[in-house]
Amino acid sequence: MVQGRAPGRQASLTAALADWVPDHVLAPLAVDAERGWCLLPDGGPLLRPVLDEGAGTLADWEDALRSYAVMQRALVPYAEKAAGLGGPSARPDELPGLFDTLVAENRALTGEERAALGVVRPRLVEWCEEPASAGVAASLDHADLHDGQLFRPAPGRFTFFDRGDALVGHPFSSLLVPARSAEDRFGPAALPRLRDAYLEPWTGDGVTAGELRRAVGPAWRPAALGRAASWGRMFPAPGAPAAP
Repeated sequence: MVQGRAPGRQASLTAALADWVPDHVLAPLAVDAERGWCLLPDGGPLLRPVLDEGAGTLADWEDALRSYAVMQRALVPYAEKAAGLGGPSARPDELPGLFDTLVAENRALTGEERAALGVVRPRLVEWCEEPASAGVAASLDHADLHDGQLFRPAPGRFTFFDRGDALVGHPFSSLLVPARSAEDRFGPAALPRLRDAYLEPWTGDGVTAGELRRAVGPAWRPAALGRAASWGRMFPAPGAPAAP
């Protein structure tokens, strides 16, 4: 048995996901949302040691991202409910405002750095507008899906856990962390394979593979804002209280 402590919102979200997408997550044995506690069953080996020991390959990451995309598609109808459980919202149209907040509240930035960020902002707005053209609705983004955040109990079988950074946003933004994790191990040549594996479950509904590929880059770039906001909640400015 594995016992983990999480913020209250993560505990509530973990319980909800067990109802919404039971094939992709661990069903908690007990949840105390008020104290932020979850009691989870053993999920089996993580993907990281499987890869470290040579029992896994890049194909495991491809299979994991296909499974993750299937889960995200299934969660589209629950996006508002997920946000209602206290998860941050970082949809594309909200990202410029998040950018402004992060810049305004960061006391470590120099005047020169603020000026440079001001130059980048118009490009950010363009990046946020482009993914909408693919017609992919908001869903839950794990936002920290590296190889230590998913179980691989058997070949082709994956379950996802630890949603302390999870947010509701453009699902393609979630490629940022797994792509970096896989690139560190397999090199940049792996990225097109991972992208196409992830996009496979999103095809159909009148959207072409080419349109989906074009949406990945603009959705991927501003994903760093969600990461920055998460670190800001975890390590607030001196004197400011940490987020619950």
